[in-house]
Amino acid sequence: MDSKKLELVVYISAVLLAIGVFLPLTELPVYGEVSYNKIASVESYFVILFAVLGPALLVLNKKRLLILAPIGVWLTLLFPALKGMFKDEDDSFLSTVTDKASSVMQEYAGDLILDLFSNLMNFSWGGFIFLLALLTFTLSAIIKTLK
Repeated sequence: MDSKKLELVVYISAVLLAIGVFLPLTELPVYGEVSYNKIASVESYFVILFAVLGPALLVLNKKRLLILAPIGVWLTLLFPALKGMFKDEDDSFLSTVTDKASSVMQEYAGDLILDLFSNLMNFSWGGFIFLLALLTFTLSAIIKTLK
């Protein structure tokens, strides 16, 4: 694939990724259809920021830094799960109150991203677009960085 076509793939996948955070990912029994933005609104804007960073780096001719965009997206998506994995077992009062105050939806966001590849049948049409855009953006950015 030549350089211009690869850049076009980065642009299109970045736009689809940014739009994909607002598309319905799955359906919860009581809550209905949920998007990543509905589950984790702050994190979704970081995903959009990193998705836009990819094409911006191409425009600024900083192709070596392009790899930072998908890394940022993946770290943002996996942050709730990573935070839960490295959480120490502190039983202090402050820790208990802080744990109670954490958002149930943000915990679900981390679980949803970890289950992304194992439970594809539970995804809505927006989840498939989000997944396809995420993988395409990641692969095209890696290839473009290495070229």
